[in-house]
Amino acid sequence: MNRDELIREIRKYRCSDLSDAMDALGLVDKGTMDEKMRPIRPGMEFKGYAFTVKLLRKQDAVKCCANVDEWREELGKGCNDIYRFVDEITPETARDMVVVIDMDGVRGGVWGSEIAMNTMRRGISGAVIDGGCRDSYEANLEHANVFCTHRTFTHAYARVTFGGTNIPVNCAGVQVKPGDIICADDDGVLVIPFERAEDVIQFARMQLEDDIKTRGEHYQALGFEKDDTLRRLD
Repeated sequence: MNRDELIREIRKYRCSDLSDAMDALGLVDKGTMDEKMRPIRPGMEFKGYAFTVKLLRKQDAVKCCANVDEWREELGKGCNDIYRFVDEITPETARDMVVVIDMDGVRGGVWGSEIAMNTMRRGISGAVIDGGCRDSYEANLEHANVFCTHRTFTHAYARVTFGGTNIPVNCAGVQVKPGDIICADDDGVLVIPFERAEDVIQFARMQLEDDIKTRGEHYQALGFEKDDTLRRLD
C-alpha cells in the first residue's frame, strides 16, 4: 500500500482492533501510551503520521520584566524559540499529520486555542502532547483534536525550550519515530510502527469483522437501529 491507502485503511479501525492486532503480532503494550494521555473532550478520533517535536526543560533563569512592553518583547522571544516547529507545518506537509510533542511531562500549556486554529488551518489531523494544553474551553469550541497529559492554564514560556523536530521522541511512555502511525480515540493513544502497519491491518480487519457480526446480532435481538459503528468497513 502507498501512504494514502495505508492511512485510509487504518482509519477504519478502532484503537481496540488495532491494539488486539498488535497483541497478535507479539507487540503487547508496545505502542500503548500511558493512561494519563487523554482527549480534551469525548468523542474524538483521529489517525495520522507522526511529526515529532522535542521540547526541553528550561534551565536558565527567567527574566523579571519591568513593564508591559518589556514583557511583550520577552514573551515574543520565548514563543519564537518554542514554536519554531510551526513553520515546518505547511498545507503541503500537514495532510495526514499528527503533531506529537515530547516536553518531558512539563505542565506548561504548549497547545492552546490559537495554535490549535493555526495548525488546523494548515491541515493537521490532531496533536498528541506529553505535556500541557490550555484554553480548553475555547479549544473545544473550535473542535480542536488534542490529546494531552495535563490540562493547565500555565504557558510554555519559561518552562521549555526548543529541542528539535522529526527525531525519535518519548511520548507518554512510548518511543515515537517520525512517520509512525498515531491512532487516537476515547480509549487512548496507540502508536503503530510504520514498518508493521500492513501486518497490523490484517489482524485488525479480522477483529472488526467479527465484532460487527456479533454486535449486529445483538442490535437485532435488542431492537436497536444500526449505527455508524456497524458501518466502519463500508
